[in-house]
Amino acid sequence: MEFFKKQYQILSLVAFILLGCSSDEEQSTTLEIKVTNFETSYSQVKLNWELVRPNGIIIEDLLIYRQSKNNATDNVTLELVANLPSNETSFIDNDVPYKTEVSYTIKINYTDERLTPTNPTNPTGLLSLESEQKKFIRNIVTFDIVPFQVQKDPILVDEFHILDRQGNGALKRYNGTLNQLTKTILFTNGNLLNNKFHIVNNTDLYVADTQGKIYKINTENYTTTAIYNTIINDNLNAFAVDGDRIYYQDEEIWWYYNTTNGTSENTHIATTANYVETLSDHNFLFLYGSGAAIRSYNPTNCNASNCMPDFGAGTQGAILGNNAMDPNIFSWNTSKSKFITSIDGRIFNLSNFQQEIKLSDITGKKYFQFVFDNNNNIYATVQNEKKIHKFNSSYELIEVIDTKLYPLFPMLTSNGLKVIGGYEPVTYWSFGYGYSFYFNIKCAIETF
Repeated sequence: MEFFKKQYQILSLVAFILLGCSSDEEQSTTLEIKVTNFETSYSQVKLNWELVRPNGIIIEDLLIYRQSKNNATDNVTLELVANLPSNETSFIDNDVPYKTEVSYTIKINYTDERLTPTNPTNPTGLLSLESEQKKFIRNIVTFDIVPFQVQKDPILVDEFHILDRQGNGALKRYNGTLNQLTKTILFTNGNLLNNKFHIVNNTDLYVADTQGKIYKINTENYTTTAIYNTIINDNLNAFAVDGDRIYYQDEEIWWYYNTTNGTSENTHIATTANYVETLSDHNFLFLYGSGAAIRSYNPTNCNASNCMPDFGAGTQGAILGNNAMDPNIFSWNTSKSKFITSIDGRIFNLSNFQQEIKLSDITGKKYFQFVFDNNNNIYATVQNEKKIHKFNSSYELIEVIDTKLYPLFPMLTSNGLKVIGGYEPVTYWSFGYGYSFYFNIKCAIETF
């Protein structure tokens, strides 16, 4: 009996060894690929993988494919981004699309010398194997068209107000710390929102449309506290708020609306301003295509029977060329002693309206928008290039910042620079070529 027991044990051991060898041999007959590392960042994506390649497997192609999209309705295409040697086990993508979802797949085309081709549709016997798909998911705020206006809140930290003219139009509040839109107010027709909004007393935001409807919105809770319907004969194309009066330009006639009793008064004064902004009580900045001025209006010098404004001394400035001033491109420095305007980056001193410099003379570039920081450095988005120029307070170009999108609206936050950029280039010549400032280009807020 002991003899048979030992024989059984020996046979069992032999069977175990044979089965083990058979299992190992079976595993080694199949080509396998496994992604072992997937690292993502703003600037790059890194892939590592392992290959199990049995004898007789000939790798013809080792390919990396990429897909990118912002939403489910995007037209997603499969893009070949690398054709690598067959023994490669890593890939770094240094040109990652700035989309909410970017996916990567490794594909291997190979032949198996151990097989005889039997499929008439594949006489070469070429086979293929794909890895699991790896996804890079990002929190990106997107817009279907280029916003009309972007302005930082004067009090709320890292909050920006964005006027979006898509569809019915909307005012959106963006939180730079959270990197998300936190509030939204909808309007009725985005095509009518051709006037830049104004923030008054740091808490009241006024949005006007060309038909004379003006919304008063609380900047903190985004409630509409009042709606004013001014009398319009043609189009409201510039306005400013001063106390209980809203001054506005109807075509080329200056009017004012009394918010207390809801009446509109025609002053019979002609003006061709492209942009008007309240500087202080009763003092207004008027911007024209080729110049600027400061005018003072108050109930005494401007009423239903008489309207003759006072002009600020020495504020007429020099008469410049056409389109030297542009209401669609306008930004103050922190102290409001200087402003910058036009695609050329013309900087003016408010005390005399003399042009200090034209940034395009330094770089030869045209710009889309500008913003000053607290040190009077200027961030300028270059048209049709993925670059932002940074100038110091002496107007020297001190840095060129590369972007993934075509930068449009620079936004300075406590966490650094962010920018609304387009997925395609945007060309803008000047206000003189039209009032619409409408660009049907998809955009996103790029964070670095």
